[in-house]
Amino acid sequence: MKWQEVVGLIRFTEAEFQELEQFMRSQYGIDLSKKRTLSECRLSAELEKEGITSLQQFMRRMELDKTKRLENMMLDKLTTNYTFFMRESKHFDYLRENILPTLRPDNTGPFYRVWSAGCSTGEECYTLSMLLHDYTRQGGFLPFLEITGTDASEAAVKGAKEAVYPMRELADIPPRWQEKYVKKLDGNRHFTLVPEILNCCKFRQMNLLGTVPGVAQFDLIFCRNVMIYFSEDARERLIGQLYRALKPGGYLFVGHTELLAWNSAQFQYICPAVYRK
Repeated sequence: MKWQEVVGLIRFTEAEFQELEQFMRSQYGIDLSKKRTLSECRLSAELEKEGITSLQQFMRRMELDKTKRLENMMLDKLTTNYTFFMRESKHFDYLRENILPTLRPDNTGPFYRVWSAGCSTGEECYTLSMLLHDYTRQGGFLPFLEITGTDASEAAVKGAKEAVYPMRELADIPPRWQEKYVKKLDGNRHFTLVPEILNCCKFRQMNLLGTVPGVAQFDLIFCRNVMIYFSEDARERLIGQLYRALKPGGYLFVGHTELLAWNSAQFQYICPAVYRK
């Protein structure tokens, strides 16, 4: 028996994979060029569930699917939604210690708008919500808060809206925040967050290379560990999107491994992974 038959892996031909790679690059900016085996592993089981025996057959069926169910399924399987509360915690320290104290009633509008671009299952948005609420509880000034989370993955956005997390993720949340903002569920197996934290966060499915949520609308954008999956051309397009979405003087946070040095004419470099319009 062949190894492929033992593990149930559906192998892609070179032409099939090139079509998949081109689709993901053109539609979502995602670079799969070195991820052929990974793509086979992640899609094979789903293709079998659909009664599909080849990637070519799947692509043709996806083209005819007006509901976009198959495209959403493929996107969920081929994108990485790994995240956790307080990820890259120095970013949150910098926000609290260096940016928030500069806000005053005479230099801000009635809203402080934040965009988590590539929000995954919501942990980043809710971390920001807890930080910003805690800042005001400690006496800091902040206008009315609005946090928008977007992700290309339908499943990730659904998880963000549900906001129910396994208890193992609780360890990443500071104890003081746990006392104020965490609500344990079903015999302490899961937890959620209090309405104060949840209600200022809104989520929607969105392709980052499509229409941005608003032009010159956001005071702060977090787009971290997203561009590492993009092609070079898509990264350039995305940075232009983020620049247009920021208010003048607004801040952009990217992942620690993501550099914008080639685009410094648009953004002012502040410190590693932090830029300003």
